[in-house]
Amino acid sequence: MSTSIENKILECLPAFKPIDLASIERASLMRRKDSKYVYPIASIPDILKAVSHSYYILEIDNIRAHAYNTLYYDTLNMDMYHMHHRGMSNRQKIRFRTYGSSDVVFFEVKEKNNKGVTSKKRMKSNNGHGVILSKEEEFLASLTAYQESDIKPVLENTFKRITLVEKNQKERITIDYDLCFMTPDHSKVLQFPGISIAEIKREGNLSASGLNAVLRKNKIYPMRFSKYCMGTAMLNEALPSNNFKQKILKVNKINASYLSALNTK
Repeated sequence: MSTSIENKILECLPAFKPIDLASIERASLMRRKDSKYVYPIASIPDILKAVSHSYYILEIDNIRAHAYNTLYYDTLNMDMYHMHHRGMSNRQKIRFRTYGSSDVVFFEVKEKNNKGVTSKKRMKSNNGHGVILSKEEEFLASLTAYQESDIKPVLENTFKRITLVEKNQKERITIDYDLCFMTPDHSKVLQFPGISIAEIKREGNLSASGLNAVLRKNKIYPMRFSKYCMGTAMLNEALPSNNFKQKILKVNKINASYLSALNTK
């Protein structure tokens, strides 16, 4: 990723009033409706400037853009991927996630039901990233039909995240960039420095979201997008991915445009 574009992003962040991790938990919205948007990273500064008066920004140890690492699991037959690819409801994702500058690791089960409502349950893990022991096994069994022996790590990803919270705390926003996908053994790596993914997590109507209004004004519209599915599909050509084809083409086009612009400078 170009240092100049990242500098422009970081220069926008002091305009937001900070919120700490303890306060943001009140807006964690473990049951919510999500809307995602995929667009060029160069759009981030203008988006941030347009909403700085309406949202707080998560700040930890004076840092406002945080590095995340996620390790996803699936069954031996990739059942969770196939369910998502076929558009089935009541599907789950299982992952370890290291949350930014806090270095806190959670073992998480994320589920979307047939009404489009996403719920996420998690437990703090003290075993280190990607280590399933007895407490994680009990947690897994309480929420899913899987046991530890049924699943395996299949995808790792890293990204940087800016987290915003609406001042009335009915909405939480994440803006991700500097995205990288890799196989768990790191033998295959795909980098996408040119794209950004915004996600609005809201309990109420999306039309009330200030960020949604700004994005629409910039002709950026909601698009269903799963980091897990996109990364898994692009790193595993043997898996079916026809239903993700248009999204993969869009991501590759945005990223290629960014890289082309860098090469002409």
